[in-house]
Amino acid sequence: MNKKIPGWKAFFLLRLDRLHTRTARLLYRFAFTKSDRRAIGILSFLIVLTVFLRAYGLVSPAKEWRIKDEAAAMPERNVQPERNEKNDNPPRINTYKPPEYMVKKKFMVELNRADTFDLQELNGIGPTFAKRIIKHRQNLGGFVHVDQLREVWGVDSALMEKIRPHVYIKEAGITKINVNTADLKTLKRHPYLDYYQAKEIYLHRQKYGTFSRVEEIRGVNLMDSGTFARIAPYLSVQD
Repeated sequence: MNKKIPGWKAFFLLRLDRLHTRTARLLYRFAFTKSDRRAIGILSFLIVLTVFLRAYGLVSPAKEWRIKDEAAAMPERNVQPERNEKNDNPPRINTYKPPEYMVKKKFMVELNRADTFDLQELNGIGPTFAKRIIKHRQNLGGFVHVDQLREVWGVDSALMEKIRPHVYIKEAGITKINVNTADLKTLKRHPYLDYYQAKEIYLHRQKYGTFSRVEEIRGVNLMDSGTFARIAPYLSVQD
């Protein structure tokens, strides 16, 4: 008849058996073969031998390890640069001027005659900007000064400074409006005139007769000095 084991003892034996199993698994994972043990033994022997020889001064570090220490121990030498006699001579001024056919001329664009392809040669101007510039030139009747490019949507100060040295204007390309013969539709089409200013010019002509000078338009109702300064180059009193 089997003898009954007390509960606490059975619990203790169960825990001990689990601990033994886990320990066996752990040792199995770190088990080494015969070749591994031989390699570890040789490596350990070499490490112990190196420490022993270094401790008793039988070996010393490689020579290149002491380069920095030896350089620090060496006294500093005052090395004076050699005198270059060529520096005593004054520099020669280059007076050579290449012939005209070898000089690359700066690319310039006349804004009142350029097409979209010419404008795209400017740095920063693509097809979209070129079309906007042409359209604004047509609405104005031509450019009077280069700064009018700032009125084109998207042309900021940085782009303007980039293209300014490469553009110029001839006044002959301006199309003017004869205020003595133009109808209301023609006047209000200009970008510098709104509907009410164009209407006042038309009514003033109907009431007082034709203009003899462009400066008389300054006296028309709703015509301020700023608008007149902008629109005056595009107006005339005769064909």
